[in-house]
Amino acid sequence: MTATTTKQTPLAPPTVLIVGAGLGGVMLGALLEKVSTPYTILKRASTVKPLGAALSIVGILLVLFERLQILDEFVSLAKSYTQSTVENEAGEMLSTTNYVPFQTLTGYRSYIIARPALYNLLLKQIPAHKIHFGKRVLTVSEDNDDEDKVHIQTADGATYQGDILIGADGAYSAVRQRLYEKLKAGGTLPKIDEEDLPFSCTCLVDQTEPLDLEEYPELKVPKV
Repeated sequence: MTATTTKQTPLAPPTVLIVGAGLGGVMLGALLEKVSTPYTILKRASTVKPLGAALSIVGILLVLFERLQILDEFVSLAKSYTQSTVENEAGEMLSTTNYVPFQTLTGYRSYIIARPALYNLLLKQIPAHKIHFGKRVLTVSEDNDDEDKVHIQTADGATYQGDILIGADGAYSAVRQRLYEKLKAGGTLPKIDEEDLPFSCTCLVDQTEPLDLEEYPELKVPKV
């Protein structure tokens, strides 16, 4: 009995279109860049705005930075911590959370980092020609001749074609709205998705004056 083998031609990687360039969009782009998968990022804003305060990054999330080979740079921009406390206006402790168990479980420390610093770190992993600013999505459609292809048209008249479309453009996603329009026209949009977004909490954001380093010595150098 003679056995034969057939050599299969490797499939070409899909082309990914990412609408939105927040933390999620640029993180996905950085991961696709790492595995040499073609992609294009489209961002509605014309420039990157240094928005946001601080983010807590714990445990398993740091695996992503390790895979991207940027963990050391991330650590240099962040401060590690082992616990967090909530105090009232009189400085009296209301609650405390110990993060040491997370470190024991995952093998990674917990860090706090300024959102602009994290964003710029991820953005550096994206070649400039793969991210386009000032791109407001108008239409999303499938190819009439090939339903495996998706087309995007932007307000400036440009069109983009890909195999996979990722909507990373926030709560009021243009990609979601175009998808919902198609589903609603076909009578398949769930009723709950026709409702306005619910608001279940109120977030109060404030800024502090520069803190006295003698009173808060932990701000002088990162904990190691």
